[in-house]
Amino acid sequence: MLNSVGGSVATKVGASFLPESSLLKTVAKYAAWATGALLVLLGGISIFASHWIIGPICIALGGVMLVIEFAVPFAAQFQLFLTVFEYKIRGIMYVCFCVPAFFTVFTIAPGLGCIFSGGVYVILGFVKNEKAELPQYNKQRDVENGHMHSSDSS
Repeated sequence: MLNSVGGSVATKVGASFLPESSLLKTVAKYAAWATGALLVLLGGISIFASHWIIGPICIALGGVMLVIEFAVPFAAQFQLFLTVFEYKIRGIMYVCFCVPAFFTVFTIAPGLGCIFSGGVYVILGFVKNEKAELPQYNKQRDVENGHMHSSDSS
Protein backbone atom coordinates (compact mmCIF):
# COMPACT_ATOMS: atom_id res chain seq x y z
CA MET A 1 0.00 0.00 0.00
CA LEU A 2 2.80 2.40 0.84
CA ASN A 3 4.49 1.68 -2.46
CA SER A 4 1.36 2.53 -4.46
CA VAL A 5 0.81 5.77 -2.51
CA GLY A 6 4.42 6.84 -3.05
CA GLY A 7 4.17 5.86 -6.69
CA SER A 8 1.04 7.93 -7.25
CA VAL A 9 2.55 10.96 -5.49
CA ALA A 10 5.74 10.67 -7.55
CA THR A 11 3.68 10.32 -10.72
CA LYS A 12 1.67 13.47 -9.95
CA VAL A 13 4.79 15.46 -9.11
CA GLY A 14 6.62 14.19 -12.19
CA ALA A 15 3.66 14.89 -14.45
CA SER A 16 3.42 18.48 -13.22
CA PHE A 17 6.92 19.30 -14.56
CA LEU A 18 6.30 17.86 -18.03
CA PRO A 19 4.71 19.66 -20.99
CA GLU A 20 1.05 19.14 -21.88
CA SER A 21 0.00 15.70 -23.06
CA SER A 22 -1.14 17.00 -26.46
CA LEU A 23 2.34 18.38 -27.13
CA LEU A 24 3.96 15.12 -26.02
CA LYS A 25 1.60 13.12 -28.28
CA THR A 26 2.50 15.28 -31.26
CA VAL A 27 6.23 15.04 -30.55
CA ALA A 28 6.04 11.25 -30.12
CA LYS A 29 4.04 10.82 -33.33
CA TYR A 30 6.41 12.88 -35.50
CA ALA A 31 9.49 11.32 -33.88
CA ALA A 32 8.12 7.83 -34.56
CA TRP A 33 7.35 8.76 -38.19
CA ALA A 34 10.87 10.05 -38.75
CA THR A 35 12.44 7.12 -36.93
CA GLY A 36 10.45 4.54 -38.89
CA ALA A 37 11.31 6.19 -42.20
CA LEU A 38 14.99 6.42 -41.25
CA LEU A 39 15.06 2.78 -40.18
CA VAL A 40 13.65 1.69 -43.54
CA LEU A 41 15.89 4.00 -45.57
CA LEU A 42 19.14 3.47 -43.68
CA GLY A 43 18.40 -0.25 -43.23
CA GLY A 44 18.23 -0.48 -47.01
CA ILE A 45 21.51 1.39 -47.35
CA SER A 46 23.17 -0.87 -44.79
CA ILE A 47 22.28 -3.92 -46.89
CA PHE A 48 24.51 -2.53 -49.65
CA ALA A 49 27.31 -2.16 -47.09
CA SER A 50 27.29 -5.93 -46.45
CA HIS A 51 25.13 -5.88 -43.32
CA TRP A 52 22.94 -8.73 -44.57
CA ILE A 53 21.22 -9.47 -41.26
CA ILE A 54 20.86 -6.08 -39.57
CA GLY A 55 19.62 -4.29 -42.71
CA PRO A 56 16.47 -6.39 -43.22
CA ILE A 57 15.78 -6.39 -39.47
CA CYS A 58 15.91 -2.58 -39.41
CA ILE A 59 13.69 -2.40 -42.49
CA ALA A 60 11.14 -4.69 -40.83
CA LEU A 61 11.19 -2.76 -37.54
CA GLY A 62 10.83 0.55 -39.37
CA GLY A 63 7.93 -0.90 -41.34
CA VAL A 64 6.23 -2.00 -38.14
CA MET A 65 6.66 1.50 -36.69
CA LEU A 66 5.20 3.10 -39.82
CA VAL A 67 2.25 0.69 -39.88
CA ILE A 68 1.50 1.42 -36.23
CA GLU A 69 1.77 5.18 -36.70
CA PHE A 70 0.24 5.67 -40.17
CA ALA A 71 -2.13 2.81 -40.87
CA VAL A 72 -3.73 2.78 -37.46
CA PRO A 73 -7.39 2.49 -38.60
CA PHE A 74 -6.51 -0.43 -40.88
CA ALA A 75 -4.33 -2.08 -38.24
CA ALA A 76 -7.15 -1.80 -35.69
CA GLN A 77 -8.78 -4.93 -37.06
CA PHE A 78 -5.85 -7.05 -35.86
CA GLN A 79 -5.63 -7.92 -32.17
CA LEU A 80 -1.83 -7.64 -32.11
CA PHE A 81 -1.93 -4.01 -33.20
CA LEU A 82 -4.67 -3.20 -30.68
CA THR A 83 -2.39 -4.50 -27.93
CA VAL A 84 0.59 -2.57 -29.25
CA PHE A 85 -1.49 0.59 -29.63
CA GLU A 86 -1.42 1.24 -25.88
CA TYR A 87 1.17 3.94 -25.06
CA LYS A 88 2.87 1.88 -22.34
CA ILE A 89 3.42 -1.14 -24.57
CA ARG A 90 4.24 0.91 -27.66
CA GLY A 91 6.86 2.91 -25.77
CA ILE A 92 8.61 -0.15 -24.38
CA MET A 93 8.48 -1.82 -27.78
CA TYR A 94 10.00 1.21 -29.53
CA VAL A 95 12.80 1.37 -26.97
CA CYS A 96 13.51 -2.34 -27.62
CA PHE A 97 13.63 -1.60 -31.37
CA CYS A 98 16.84 0.36 -30.79
CA VAL A 99 18.88 -2.77 -30.02
CA PRO A 100 19.48 -4.02 -33.61
CA ALA A 101 19.90 -0.45 -34.84
CA PHE A 102 23.05 -0.02 -32.76
CA PHE A 103 24.83 -2.93 -34.48
CA THR A 104 25.72 -0.89 -37.55
CA VAL A 105 26.96 2.67 -37.91
CA PHE A 106 24.32 3.45 -40.54
CA THR A 107 21.39 3.02 -38.19
CA ILE A 108 22.67 4.65 -34.99
CA ALA A 109 20.58 7.79 -35.56
CA PRO A 110 17.33 5.81 -35.95
CA GLY A 111 18.33 3.83 -32.86
CA LEU A 112 18.49 7.06 -30.89
CA GLY A 113 15.15 8.04 -32.43
CA CYS A 114 13.66 4.77 -31.19
CA ILE A 115 14.84 5.58 -27.68
CA PHE A 116 13.45 9.12 -27.89
CA SER A 117 10.04 8.28 -29.36
CA GLY A 118 9.67 5.24 -27.12
CA GLY A 119 10.67 7.31 -24.10
CA VAL A 120 8.02 9.92 -24.87
CA TYR A 121 5.38 7.19 -25.23
CA VAL A 122 6.54 5.67 -21.91
CA ILE A 123 6.17 9.08 -20.27
CA LEU A 124 2.69 9.43 -21.75
CA GLY A 125 1.68 5.97 -20.58
CA PHE A 126 3.27 5.65 -17.16
CA VAL A 127 3.77 9.21 -15.89
CA LYS A 128 0.91 11.09 -17.55
CA ASN A 129 -1.44 8.05 -17.38
CA GLU A 130 -2.73 8.79 -20.87
CA LYS A 131 -4.76 6.20 -22.71
CA ALA A 132 -4.54 5.91 -26.46
CA GLU A 133 -7.78 6.45 -28.31
CA LEU A 134 -8.48 3.24 -30.16
CA PRO A 135 -9.22 3.85 -33.82
CA GLN A 136 -12.40 2.57 -35.36
CA TYR A 137 -12.04 0.37 -38.38
CA ASN A 138 -15.12 0.40 -40.62
CA LYS A 139 -15.23 -2.61 -42.87
CA GLN A 140 -16.85 -1.95 -46.21
CA ARG A 141 -19.77 -4.15 -46.92
CA ASP A 142 -20.45 -5.71 -50.24
CA VAL A 143 -22.07 -3.06 -52.46
CA GLU A 144 -23.05 -5.64 -55.09
CA ASN A 145 -25.35 -7.40 -52.63
CA GLY A 146 -27.24 -4.18 -51.91
CA HIS A 147 -25.44 -3.36 -48.66
CA MET A 148 -24.20 0.11 -47.98
CA HIS A 149 -20.86 1.13 -46.51
CA SER A 150 -20.83 0.85 -42.75
CA SER A 151 -19.85 4.53 -42.57
CA ASP A 152 -23.15 5.57 -44.24
CA SER A 153 -25.86 6.52 -41.81
CA SER A 154 -28.96 5.35 -43.66
